[in-house]
Amino acid sequence: MLLRDPVHGLISFAPRDPANPADPHRLLVRLLDTREVQRLRRIRAMGLASLAYPGSEHSRFAHVVGSTHVMQRYLARVASLALELPEHERIDDYWAAVGMAAALLHDLGHGPLSHTFEGLHPDAPRHEAWTSKIVLDEQTEVHAVLAAFDSRAARDVERLVHGECPIRHLARAVSGTFDVDRCDYLMRDSHMTGVRYGLLDLDWLLASLRLYLPVGVSSATLAVDGAKGLTAVEGFFLARLYMYRQVYLHKAVRAAEVMVHAIFRRLRALHEHGGQVEGTPEPIAKLLRSEPITTREYLELDDPGFDVALARFAEGRDPALASLAAGVRDRKLLKSIKLREGTPEAEVRERIDPLVRAAGWDPTYFVTIDHVETQGYVEDEGLVVLSGPRVQSLLDASPVLAGLAQQRFGSLRVMFPAALRERVSVALEDLR
Repeated sequence: MLLRDPVHGLISFAPRDPANPADPHRLLVRLLDTREVQRLRRIRAMGLASLAYPGSEHSRFAHVVGSTHVMQRYLARVASLALELPEHERIDDYWAAVGMAAALLHDLGHGPLSHTFEGLHPDAPRHEAWTSKIVLDEQTEVHAVLAAFDSRAARDVERLVHGECPIRHLARAVSGTFDVDRCDYLMRDSHMTGVRYGLLDLDWLLASLRLYLPVGVSSATLAVDGAKGLTAVEGFFLARLYMYRQVYLHKAVRAAEVMVHAIFRRLRALHEHGGQVEGTPEPIAKLLRSEPITTREYLELDDPGFDVALARFAEGRDPALASLAAGVRDRKLLKSIKLREGTPEAEVRERIDPLVRAAGWDPTYFVTIDHVETQGYVEDEGLVVLSGPRVQSLLDASPVLAGLAQQRFGSLRVMFPAALRERVSVALEDLR
């Protein structure tokens, strides 16, 4: 299988040995054709980000294919280092297959709008939990393909997705601070949004990658050659920080996400008082009623279905729900004003809620104090720096990362209907 990708160029998943049933690529090609993986074409990787960055319409499918390609390159690099490792730390065909399958399947559990869907209902499992359910459910095509490949494969893939594996460095490559998932999504999201913050020197990162096996320790740790790769590693973490600050936490994206959360709060209130709201997909209605849903029902949820539901809500009889749904569909978003850090929410509410209520909106749904924060760098003990005979942590080796580790970057905004912009601005003048 040969695919053309805007980020990585040509991606090949062709079996190296068609006669070998254990060839990792044979499993990969079969998994790509499963219903559950193909569903990821209908899940936007960046959720609502296209409301701020029109090009960011790419799917989770494109991302997992890219992540699998990065895993393939990682495995090739590790294979070149095999002589430096004891036998139990080397990756054979079986674990290579499990590693690539985990990279491909790690996002199976995402719901509509990807991360935005998480947290819409307080009792709903996170996407990682749904990924486990899908992989282990004997009724899914993914499970059938894994079981046909090897009776151990479904369980090993599911555990590896969560960072658990006898080969520690493979676990870190799938689920760690510096993993194939992040390497692809930073590059892909940067490319598709048209910004340059997430660019990585992936070639140099992989070329400088090493495996370090301390004396008396049985598990190798991911390492980077300090003379060659430290700058590239610093670039990785800076790219991640910049993408969060400038793209993922963009004020328009946050406003849209806040509105979707308000839609679900309104749906819950309406369901509690009057039964199911017309147009609500049945799996979502069950979540609103705190009823369990099956894996099959969850897999029915995707972005096109959610878009249809929004259209129905926008034409419905409830004014608050209709206004919020139409606002998301037509990009009539809440406006926001940035406040000083530490501003008491109660004081903001005391000034703003009466203005919003007097204008005919319910502040419960049309006013939000949005506080987002990201850490400059969180120490990763799973990656060390080799500088000649010395072994250092990233914090000790990099003054750049040591400085970032001491910084937290936050934003505090109040969001409200656009028609009240001038009045809200005056009311909050001394808090900005």
